[in-house]
Amino acid sequence: MLKRIFSLAFVTLLIGGCINRDEIYANPPKELIDYVDEILPAAEQFVYKNEREALENGTKLNEKQMDIALKVGIKHPQKVRLYYVDRLPFPEDQELATLAKKYGYSSPFMAAYTYGYGIWIKRSESNNQVLLSHELIHVRQAEEMGLKEQTRQYLLQLFIYGYENAPMEIEAYNEENKYI
Repeated sequence: MLKRIFSLAFVTLLIGGCINRDEIYANPPKELIDYVDEILPAAEQFVYKNEREALENGTKLNEKQMDIALKVGIKHPQKVRLYYVDRLPFPEDQELATLAKKYGYSSPFMAAYTYGYGIWIKRSESNNQVLLSHELIHVRQAEEMGLKEQTRQYLLQLFIYGYENAPMEIEAYNEENKYI
């Protein structure tokens, strides 16, 4: 328990301090690596569960969406499924839920989440091509890294940079308009 409290305090210090986040991301402290490794199984379970649900219940990309996916550089766009929902998934695991709230992953303004080849999109955003492009960039990132490593890196980035400044998010925001 004391180790967990120390780890959370350390992560909070990382986010709140005036420090070079890129340096920390390049060489994360052992405490941060240990903490991410500790919560990774629950995070992976959440990610794989939501990917599976989107793949089972989602729809294939239409011709226009497939064109965007190919422009983004997705290797297997035929595997992508879009799952239109009223509410996006939220972690049931208490620790993940707390972290999601704390690091900006659970804002009510979120319109979509991507889990591997499964993209969850709020129905109200179903025609938003920029959002689709953004999420397809996350699919490409998962293909490039593998879903397990993407999940691990995403957690590290959330802790070090916060959601809005996470390199994977910055990449998606910087590129999202190129492909539509």
